[in-house]
Amino acid sequence: MATAKSSTGSSASTESTTKPTDPSDPAAIQAQLDAVRADIAELTRTLGAYGQAQKDQMTASARARAEKLKRDAQAGLTEAEARARGAYDQAETAVRENPASAMAIAGGVGFLLGLVLSRR
Repeated sequence: MATAKSSTGSSASTESTTKPTDPSDPAAIQAQLDAVRADIAELTRTLGAYGQAQKDQMTASARARAEKLKRDAQAGLTEAEARARGAYDQAETAVRENPASAMAIAGGVGFLLGLVLSRR
């Protein structure tokens, strides 16, 4: 029994130190309100810092993606230019080797275009 009394006594003393003396005391209420305001201010600062960090991370990610797309586009453009030069060189070589065939083909294409456009 003595053990039960001592544990109950220590429990009651712990509760009395954590509870305010009078819940209707204006000073205690004001202290609690001040604590809540401070907590809200700290949460606001923390959320602001988190939002800023997220914005910075997203901005960096978007910039990196844009740079990669730009490099890919430049590589595609370089490849397209090389292919166009190759096709032009090949066509030029074919015309130089067979000028009569080239003239006949050009005349045939012109004739067909004239027929198609005259029907409209």
